[in-house]
Amino acid sequence: MYWLFLSVALYAVNNILWKLFVKDEQPLRIINRRALFTVLISLSALWFTHTDIMAFVSNPRAIFVLLASLFGTAGLVMMVTFLKEGSLVRMGFYSLLGSFIAAGYTYLFREAPVSPKTGVGALLIISGYLLFLFHEKRQIKAQPALLSQHLLLVGMTLCFSISLLIQWESLKIFPPLAIISTQEITVLLASFMALIVTKPTHIQPVNHIRTGAKTAIMAMVIFAGIFSGTLGLKSADPFLASLTGISVPVLTVIAAGIVFRDKLNLFHLFSLLLMIAGGVALL
Repeated sequence: MYWLFLSVALYAVNNILWKLFVKDEQPLRIINRRALFTVLISLSALWFTHTDIMAFVSNPRAIFVLLASLFGTAGLVMMVTFLKEGSLVRMGFYSLLGSFIAAGYTYLFREAPVSPKTGVGALLIISGYLLFLFHEKRQIKAQPALLSQHLLLVGMTLCFSISLLIQWESLKIFPPLAIISTQEITVLLASFMALIVTKPTHIQPVNHIRTGAKTAIMAMVIFAGIFSGTLGLKSADPFLASLTGISVPVLTVIAAGIVFRDKLNLFHLFSLLLMIAGGVALL
């Protein structure tokens, strides 16, 4: 569980870095540049740890790792597409749905044991998350959701859930770094092809040295988040990984309030306290 908590904190830091470093720039270009750095980091880690990459590539089951990466990349594309005009709050409810999908697979299909502390922890985390979502929903102007947005969110949820479940099964066979490398290479290639097709234009001139340095920092943070999350998934299960992951938006809001000196809301703080209590109960 400690690896999952570390991953949540790193993802929140990554979100803050997006707000600090990224202004008026195409998200697809950022994803592509960051993927280039994460691929270099993951390949370096493979070399440093002497991971037998040939054994991984030659294993027929490696195709499932690639499949998980494709689903994860498709989910990322749908998420970015939705966020152009959609609401984070609406996406938050679908993220919670993804946790229930993971729970169904873990505890019903795989018949993993459910301990009382899992139930208590899950109840506290979900309560804190729902409090956060309903408060945010009251604060924003209600906008009617288009059918296309719901379809994007359903597709995103299913893709992320399938990717998570396949990765969990794959971690029983393959080393985490091999799975992470496959995922990041897939994101790099997919974002590169998307750039060729869409040909987005720069909104403003880019300082390549400064931009490269910022992207490298973001890549190191997100790689550490992915790596710790993968280790957590290996030692826990998909439901717990998905459950702790939904606390990222709440932690991001609190961290953003501290970094950017925004006024913090008591509802946000209470939501975070409930989720922290849930995390402690899961230990």
